[in-house]
Amino acid sequence: MKIIKDRTYIKEYKKKIVYKHLNKEIERINNIEDLILDSPNLKSLILNPLSSIFGIEQKKGDLKEIYTAKINKKIRLYMKPVGEYPYNIIEITDIEFLKIDDKHYGDG
Repeated sequence: MKIIKDRTYIKEYKKKIVYKHLNKEIERINNIEDLILDSPNLKSLILNPLSSIFGIEQKKGDLKEIYTAKINKKIRLYMKPVGEYPYNIIEITDIEFLKIDDKHYGDG
């Protein structure tokens, strides 16, 4: 798969992760990127046992087209497959990193 990094993601990554020297979180994001790059499509990514370790899951409700991954207890990475919803998860080979959210998950 291929990763596309949105401008908002790059800005938030620097502001919320790099500038605060969160080394464990940087390593975890790199591991998530490696897992995505090693997967040939979205279906194999979701079925991979490592996806449950990183907490990669599809959101529900209004955000059902978004996938999230746990960076730590407080921080989540928002990802969106490139394509039209509803997704054909076998054909999806590009995923876009949208943003890093640290507001709704309690104390990290």
